[in-house]
Amino acid sequence: MTRTRLGIALGLAAGVVVATAPAARAQLACGGTVAKGETVTLTADLGPCDGGSADSAVIIDGILDLGGHTVFCADNNIDGEVPDGLYLRGAKSQARNGTVSNCDDNVYVGGPGKHTVEGITSNGAAEDGFYIASTTAKNRLIGNTSVVNADDGFECRGTKNKIEGNNASGNGEDGIDLPDADKNKVLNNTTTGNADDGIEATTGTKNKILGNTSTGNGDYGIGVGGDKNKVVGNTASGNGTADIGGNCTNKYKNNTFVTSVPSCIK
Repeated sequence: MTRTRLGIALGLAAGVVVATAPAARAQLACGGTVAKGETVTLTADLGPCDGGSADSAVIIDGILDLGGHTVFCADNNIDGEVPDGLYLRGAKSQARNGTVSNCDDNVYVGGPGKHTVEGITSNGAAEDGFYIASTTAKNRLIGNTSVVNADDGFECRGTKNKIEGNNASGNGEDGIDLPDADKNKVLNNTTTGNADDGIEATTGTKNKILGNTSTGNGDYGIGVGGDKNKVVGNTASGNGTADIGGNCTNKYKNNTFVTSVPSCIK
């Protein structure tokens, strides 16, 4: 499914919500929008949401509190595609406290940025559990869980984002992936049993990977290419190729691991 946002339309199913300013609504439908300045709290699950003419199950310009409920997608029209789940658009949007399941990217972070995603569980995504676009910056993903998604648990392509205190387990590719991403902070996360790397930063620069735990992943526990990245205070063990690996132009300090490639990592 294309990552280009196509527009906004109402889907087939709805969940009952309680909404506050600027306008109260009886329900939020699949393909609906949480407007800037508005807070919506779900009081029931929302779905199954399909694509149709809407590219996301919910578009968020304001604040969405899932209230412990689930937003979920399904291919109702049997076209082989499902929409993204939550799309954080604009600036300073928020999503929190619930589950998103079986969408394309379950949580898509775009727009100018400064969004906050907290306390969301992602599972069963066709692509990434959480996806941060290259055009967005200064977002915060705090205390989320991403399990058994087809691609990465968290994929970050933007700049100056913070990925902190999250759990990524059993995903089809990396737990946390930073392809071509610069100046991000990956702090105190746990990555376990992902098919590829626990944490991967390929060609980015000046990322900080600090205090993470990475165990039992298929390839590297922590694999860092690029230049001028800091890999400090992490713990890695029982990973497939090596616990820590990367370029010697990066800084490695105070990590606890069993195996490393190349030997410059100590």
